[in-house]
Amino acid sequence: MFKARYIVFLMCATFFVACSSEEPQSPEPADDRTSVNITTRAEDENTAGNMQAGLFMVNYQDENPDDLLPNDNYVNNQLLTWANGTWTTTSPIYWIGMETRADFYAYAPFVSKITDARKMPFSISCDQSTDEAFAQSDLLWGTVLGQSPTSANFELTLQHQLSRLSIVVTADTGFEEGELQASDVSVTIGGTKTAATFDLQTAAITLVSGSTADVKCHSDGDLTYTAILLPQQVPFSNLIQVDWQGNKYTLQNTFTLEARRQYTLKVKLKKTKSGFDIGIEGWDIIPEDFGGVVG
Repeated sequence: MFKARYIVFLMCATFFVACSSEEPQSPEPADDRTSVNITTRAEDENTAGNMQAGLFMVNYQDENPDDLLPNDNYVNNQLLTWANGTWTTTSPIYWIGMETRADFYAYAPFVSKITDARKMPFSISCDQSTDEAFAQSDLLWGTVLGQSPTSANFELTLQHQLSRLSIVVTADTGFEEGELQASDVSVTIGGTKTAATFDLQTAAITLVSGSTADVKCHSDGDLTYTAILLPQQVPFSNLIQVDWQGNKYTLQNTFTLEARRQYTLKVKLKKTKSGFDIGIEGWDIIPEDFGGVVG
């Protein structure tokens, strides 16, 4: 089973930036310009191993905070890539001046083309059965506001922004011991919206109408199946659909998915004289933030 976890980044020493030809580059520094240094770590390096993130930096104006612009920020959607235990890029970011504070906004997974940072399109995968698709559906975001220029490192933590639903499948009446095998089971979540826009300054999520689709879960082992879903009120529908050796089990329900929350739903499969049935033990709601404090 995937464990609830947070990602905190490790970007030691100079913080570098990769710019495409279409992205604004940071100004060329004077000889005495100071590099931006961000220190973090990844609690789960396996998760971070293939991760790319994006960074925005907004300078204060006359000691007043400025809004994150749709584009053309001081640092605008710069690519960060995790490799060999650290984050790397290709050209350095510098403080614009040692008297000018700045706000930082970071997110993952990286989106190469963002035309509006206040309305970044984001969609979860409708088939999260692979590790890659599952990870790409997990939207992370973090911010540091009013950071004073410094030659030392400062911390920036990314937190999970979506909802996580885990389905634990168990055998009930009619099944012989060992008959229910994970390799014979697939689980689908029905009736949820899968597309939204994300405000990189406020972390507000706005669902896109008409984007309802089924979502195939990731198999975590031990008959546990997990999906990353957008926060939303799910209407009454065929919520949980379990396929065992071609036999379909369906649980109808309605519920609310909140941001940064994990929910566990335990279901029991049973054989009946008329076919197959599915029961529900109830919600095991874990009211915790997936973020964490950098050590």
